[in-house]
Amino acid sequence: MSNISWRRALFVLNFGLAATAVILALRKPEPALAREAGPVKTATEKSPSPELAALHYPDTARVAKQRRWLIDQLRAMGVPNKVLARIVMKDLDRRWSKRAAEISLKTRGDPEVLTALNLEIEKSRDAEMRAALGEEGFKEWDMANMQREINRGQLELAPAESATTYALWKKLQQRDLELKEMKFDGKIDPAGASDQYAKDVAEFQQQMKTLLGDERYAESQAQGPHAVAVNLRHDLANANPTESQFQDLLNAQQQYNDLRSDLAAQSHDDADYAQRLQDLDEARDEEFRRVLGPGVFDSLQKQQDPGYSEMKKYEATWGLDDTKIDHVYSALRYYQKSAEDYQAAARDLAAKGQAVDWDAVNKGLQQFAQQTQQDLQNYLGQGSLDQLQRNGIVQFNQPTGGLPNGNDGRRF
Repeated sequence: MSNISWRRALFVLNFGLAATAVILALRKPEPALAREAGPVKTATEKSPSPELAALHYPDTARVAKQRRWLIDQLRAMGVPNKVLARIVMKDLDRRWSKRAAEISLKTRGDPEVLTALNLEIEKSRDAEMRAALGEEGFKEWDMANMQREINRGQLELAPAESATTYALWKKLQQRDLELKEMKFDGKIDPAGASDQYAKDVAEFQQQMKTLLGDERYAESQAQGPHAVAVNLRHDLANANPTESQFQDLLNAQQQYNDLRSDLAAQSHDDADYAQRLQDLDEARDEEFRRVLGPGVFDSLQKQQDPGYSEMKKYEATWGLDDTKIDHVYSALRYYQKSAEDYQAAARDLAAKGQAVDWDAVNKGLQQFAQQTQQDLQNYLGQGSLDQLQRNGIVQFNQPTGGLPNGNDGRRF
């Protein structure tokens, strides 16, 4: 065997031994006195609830120090930083899952306590990853996360642009955590938190456009002309449109993207904001339907609907067939569209200054959902309906008419 082969074999052997050492060392049960060493400081200084104080504690200084030492040994052997980060995350996930199970058992699944735990975990993640990887290793790992999340188009950024983008992204992350904590503490209701975060996202998007320019920002979001064309051609592959049809559809999609981006940058305080989002969706859909024809367009919508795809995949397991799947799909779309129209009519009245009995509106939506559910039960039988509900296919959440971030959950 050549020297190079021997070195490669030795590296694999050493890496395997070191990784095993990490797992074994970090899985050793902590002695009772170890907890007295004091926790590693996390991103939050807020004291946890009494239940969490008794059950949830960040890693002790001993555990954090041991993890860091083992990671440093692997790094000295040449293990890439991204592999080290995966090892750390796997160990942290194991510890967090164990703590969640302990708390769930002790509190009998108290949702408020578990929500508080999830918030503490989310706040502590950066601090614990930084403690394990070191500042340089953490920054490399976190910068890669940023690129995947907000630079989907893999736009090449200058060093200064990358640093500014990272700072803006971390600021948005911190704002998200603040709003979650405010919502948990009752300082802001869920709707208010959602509206405020939508404004923060819009501000972030505008700052990115100022930094990169509109065209480069669109490319970073995989929304530039080339990316839109590539994605659309992929989505329309089964429809096999002519080149003339494709150009008409591409123009409609680009116009839709531009209008939606402009709307997202505006204030979300307008009473008709959700209605305008819905109007954009419907106008885009109508143009696609006109170009492709109703039959082809409806077929594409089914193919792009996750629920329809899931029903087709598990039709035998769930006691379905093509006729039942089409019935469920049509019933749910009718419910969604009717509920959205009902809400839009109420918002329109409120925008005109007329009094709206929102309790009655919500009651009407609940009754409509119950009637739709009963109709599906009568048609499918309780067994099949239970399967669809357990797997999230049949859900009767009240429609909002569109999401502030511009993602309505559909490809079309």
